[in-house]
Amino acid sequence: MLFVDKKIDYGPRLNAILWLLVSIAALFLFTRLYLKKCQNRGLWWDDYALLGAWVCQTVQAGLVSYLITLGYGNAVIPAGNGPLFSLPVNLLSTFLITANLLGKVSFGLMLLRIPAVWMRLAVWYIIITLTATLGMSTVLVWIECLGVKRSPNCISVNVSLTYNMFSCGKMSTFPSTYGF
Repeated sequence: MLFVDKKIDYGPRLNAILWLLVSIAALFLFTRLYLKKCQNRGLWWDDYALLGAWVCQTVQAGLVSYLITLGYGNAVIPAGNGPLFSLPVNLLSTFLITANLLGKVSFGLMLLRIPAVWMRLAVWYIIITLTATLGMSTVLVWIECLGVKRSPNCISVNVSLTYNMFSCGKMSTFPSTYGF
Protein backbone atom coordinates (compact mmCIF):
# COMPACT_ATOMS: atom_id res chain seq x y z
CA MET A 1 0.00 0.00 0.00
CA LEU A 2 1.25 3.45 -0.93
CA PHE A 3 1.67 5.79 2.02
CA VAL A 4 0.52 9.34 1.31
CA ASP A 5 1.30 12.07 3.80
CA LYS A 6 -1.84 14.20 3.74
CA LYS A 7 -0.01 17.06 5.47
CA ILE A 8 2.12 17.82 2.39
CA ASP A 9 1.15 21.16 0.88
CA TYR A 10 3.34 22.61 -1.85
CA GLY A 11 0.73 25.25 -2.72
CA PRO A 12 2.20 28.20 -0.76
CA ARG A 13 5.70 27.50 -2.09
CA LEU A 14 4.41 27.20 -5.65
CA ASN A 15 2.44 30.41 -5.25
CA ALA A 16 5.45 32.33 -3.92
CA ILE A 17 7.77 31.12 -6.69
CA LEU A 18 5.23 31.79 -9.44
CA TRP A 19 4.52 35.35 -8.31
CA LEU A 20 8.24 35.98 -7.81
CA LEU A 21 8.85 35.00 -11.43
CA VAL A 22 5.98 37.22 -12.63
CA SER A 23 7.44 40.12 -10.62
CA ILE A 24 10.96 39.65 -12.00
CA ALA A 25 9.59 39.49 -15.55
CA ALA A 26 7.57 42.66 -14.88
CA LEU A 27 10.67 44.42 -13.56
CA PHE A 28 12.63 43.71 -16.73
CA LEU A 29 9.72 44.37 -19.08
CA PHE A 30 8.65 47.68 -17.58
CA THR A 31 12.27 48.83 -17.27
CA ARG A 32 12.65 48.15 -20.99
CA LEU A 33 9.43 50.04 -21.80
CA TYR A 34 10.37 52.95 -19.51
CA LEU A 35 13.80 53.32 -21.08
CA LYS A 36 12.30 53.32 -24.56
CA LYS A 37 9.92 56.07 -23.47
CA CYS A 38 12.76 58.10 -21.90
CA GLN A 39 14.77 57.85 -25.12
CA ASN A 40 11.74 58.89 -27.20
CA ARG A 41 11.85 55.59 -29.06
CA GLY A 42 8.51 54.16 -29.99
CA LEU A 43 7.39 50.66 -29.22
CA TRP A 44 7.75 48.07 -31.93
CA TRP A 45 5.85 44.81 -32.50
CA ASP A 46 8.28 42.82 -30.36
CA ASP A 47 7.50 45.05 -27.37
CA TYR A 48 3.77 44.47 -27.76
CA ALA A 49 4.29 40.71 -28.09
CA LEU A 50 6.47 40.72 -24.97
CA LEU A 51 3.83 42.71 -23.07
CA GLY A 52 1.18 40.21 -24.22
CA ALA A 53 3.37 37.34 -23.03
CA TRP A 54 3.69 38.95 -19.61
CA VAL A 55 -0.08 39.51 -19.37
CA CYS A 56 -0.69 35.83 -20.26
CA GLN A 57 1.91 34.76 -17.69
CA THR A 58 0.22 36.90 -15.03
CA VAL A 59 -3.23 35.48 -15.81
CA GLN A 60 -1.79 31.97 -15.69
CA ALA A 61 -0.24 32.69 -12.28
CA GLY A 62 -3.59 33.97 -11.06
CA LEU A 63 -5.30 30.78 -12.21
CA VAL A 64 -2.69 28.67 -10.43
CA SER A 65 -3.30 30.70 -7.27
CA TYR A 66 -7.02 30.00 -7.61
CA LEU A 67 -6.36 26.27 -8.05
CA ILE A 68 -4.16 26.32 -4.95
CA THR A 69 -7.17 27.54 -2.96
CA LEU A 70 -9.00 24.45 -4.25
CA GLY A 71 -6.26 22.12 -3.03
CA TYR A 72 -3.74 22.06 -5.88
CA GLY A 73 -0.32 21.36 -4.40
CA ASN A 74 -1.69 19.14 -1.63
CA ALA A 75 -0.91 15.44 -1.54
CA VAL A 76 -4.65 14.76 -1.77
CA ILE A 77 -7.11 17.14 -3.42
CA PRO A 78 -10.50 17.27 -1.65
CA ALA A 79 -13.00 15.14 -3.57
CA GLY A 80 -15.57 17.91 -3.81
CA ASN A 81 -13.10 20.21 -5.55
CA GLY A 82 -12.24 17.82 -8.39
CA PRO A 83 -14.96 18.97 -10.79
CA LEU A 84 -13.94 22.61 -10.25
CA PHE A 85 -10.52 21.98 -11.82
CA SER A 86 -11.54 21.38 -15.44
CA LEU A 87 -12.18 24.89 -16.78
CA PRO A 88 -9.40 26.68 -14.84
CA VAL A 89 -6.84 24.07 -15.92
CA ASN A 90 -7.85 24.44 -19.57
CA LEU A 91 -7.64 28.22 -19.29
CA LEU A 92 -4.32 27.95 -17.46
CA SER A 93 -2.91 25.71 -20.21
CA THR A 94 -4.12 28.08 -22.90
CA PHE A 95 -2.52 31.12 -21.26
CA LEU A 96 0.68 29.18 -20.55
CA ILE A 97 1.07 28.08 -24.17
CA THR A 98 0.17 31.56 -25.42
CA ALA A 99 2.72 33.21 -23.10
CA ASN A 100 5.35 30.78 -24.36
CA LEU A 101 4.43 31.50 -27.97
CA LEU A 102 4.37 35.29 -27.58
CA GLY A 103 7.74 35.33 -25.83
CA LYS A 104 9.33 33.37 -28.68
CA VAL A 105 7.56 35.44 -31.34
CA SER A 106 8.79 38.61 -29.63
CA PHE A 107 12.37 37.45 -30.01
CA GLY A 108 11.71 36.49 -33.64
CA LEU A 109 10.24 39.93 -34.35
CA MET A 110 13.34 41.52 -32.89
CA LEU A 111 15.50 39.38 -35.20
CA LEU A 112 13.56 40.70 -38.19
CA ARG A 113 15.51 43.95 -37.80
CA ILE A 114 18.57 42.15 -39.20
CA PRO A 115 18.77 43.27 -42.83
CA ALA A 116 19.94 39.96 -44.38
CA VAL A 117 17.14 38.67 -46.60
CA TRP A 118 17.88 34.98 -45.96
CA MET A 119 17.80 35.63 -42.21
CA ARG A 120 14.44 37.40 -42.41
CA LEU A 121 12.96 34.55 -44.46
CA ALA A 122 14.25 31.98 -41.98
CA VAL A 123 12.83 33.96 -39.04
CA TRP A 124 9.43 34.28 -40.74
CA TYR A 125 9.43 30.53 -41.39
CA ILE A 126 10.21 29.85 -37.73
CA ILE A 127 7.54 32.29 -36.49
CA ILE A 128 4.86 30.78 -38.75
CA THR A 129 5.66 27.14 -37.94
CA LEU A 130 5.96 27.90 -34.23
CA THR A 131 2.60 29.67 -34.23
CA ALA A 132 0.96 26.79 -36.09
CA THR A 133 2.51 24.15 -33.82
CA LEU A 134 1.74 25.83 -30.51
CA GLY A 135 -1.65 26.99 -31.79
CA MET A 136 -2.56 23.37 -32.38
CA SER A 137 -1.44 22.53 -28.83
CA THR A 138 -3.86 25.16 -27.56
CA VAL A 139 -6.69 23.70 -29.62
CA LEU A 140 -5.95 20.19 -28.34
CA VAL A 141 -6.30 21.42 -24.74
CA TRP A 142 -9.95 22.19 -25.45
CA ILE A 143 -10.93 19.14 -27.52
CA GLU A 144 -9.41 16.33 -25.47
CA CYS A 145 -11.78 14.60 -23.12
CA LEU A 146 -10.66 13.16 -19.81
CA GLY A 147 -14.02 12.66 -18.14
CA VAL A 148 -16.47 9.79 -18.15
CA LYS A 149 -18.82 11.48 -20.63
CA ARG A 150 -17.33 10.84 -24.05
CA SER A 151 -18.75 12.87 -26.91
CA PRO A 152 -18.00 12.30 -30.59
CA ASN A 153 -16.06 15.58 -30.66
CA CYS A 154 -13.45 14.32 -28.17
CA ILE A 155 -10.01 13.07 -29.06
CA SER A 156 -7.96 10.63 -27.06
CA VAL A 157 -5.69 11.99 -24.35
CA ASN A 158 -2.85 9.96 -25.93
CA VAL A 159 -3.19 11.96 -29.16
CA SER A 160 -2.90 15.21 -27.22
CA LEU A 161 0.00 13.88 -25.15
CA THR A 162 1.89 12.67 -28.22
CA TYR A 163 1.38 15.93 -30.09
CA ASN A 164 2.39 18.07 -27.11
CA MET A 165 5.55 16.02 -26.64
CA PHE A 166 6.29 16.56 -30.33
CA SER A 167 5.66 20.31 -30.10
CA CYS A 168 7.97 20.55 -27.08
CA GLY A 169 10.73 18.68 -28.88
CA LYS A 170 10.61 15.61 -26.64
CA MET A 171 10.15 13.00 -29.35
CA SER A 172 13.60 11.56 -28.69
CA THR A 173 12.40 10.23 -25.31
CA PHE A 174 8.90 9.36 -26.45
CA PRO A 175 9.38 5.85 -27.97
CA SER A 176 11.51 4.50 -25.15
CA THR A 177 9.30 5.92 -22.41
CA TYR A 178 5.90 4.92 -23.69
CA GLY A 179 6.71 1.97 -25.93
CA PHE A 180 4.85 3.22 -29.02
